[in-house]
Amino acid sequence: MYVHIGEDAMVRMNDIVAIMDMQAAEDSLIMEQFMKDNDNGIVDLCQSACKSIVITDFKVYLSPLSSATLKKRAEKMSRPFGRKQ
Repeated sequence: MYVHIGEDAMVRMNDIVAIMDMQAAEDSLIMEQFMKDNDNGIVDLCQSACKSIVITDFKVYLSPLSSATLKKRAEKMSRPFGRKQ
């Protein structure tokens, strides 16, 4: 299954390692170093403000969608069809 993460980008759910809130990531020295170390693998999907960071096995995406929205989409996609939780 795939999750739409903003603009025209979709990533496989199995490839997602983490979805982080941009504000929390900006306040973290560890994330700051991680972003510097992976600078060439960052894909910026934001036309204006970025709200979250999606870390996959292959790339790091800056998304205009909130981490809560992305979490809901991932949970929705992981449910068996026709079942509501």
